[in-house]
Amino acid sequence: MNNLEEKRVYESAKKRLKEEKGFYVHVGVYITINIVSFIFFMTAFDTDFPWVFWVNALRPLLWGLGLLGHGLWTFRRNIKWFKNSIYSKQWEERKIKELMKDEDF
Repeated sequence: MNNLEEKRVYESAKKRLKEEKGFYVHVGVYITINIVSFIFFMTAFDTDFPWVFWVNALRPLLWGLGLLGHGLWTFRRNIKWFKNSIYSKQWEERKIKELMKDEDF
């Protein structure tokens, strides 16, 4: 490997590490905020109110869907069906070769 290629690989690995770190921070914030707010809503308000249940149920559910999307995007390189999707480098390279072979292009 030459210096330029090593630098490119290093920068790519650094970017990937930053994405993974961001995901793990997101998981930590998700867990902390949901535990603290669950305890707060269960102790500060009368639990007979139906909105207390909905706040405690919907917040982690909706936020969890966002967290799932974040996780899928962060670890897309490790997920088999993502490797063949339009988000992969292999798909881009395959498509470029197809377009280059096309006479109308």
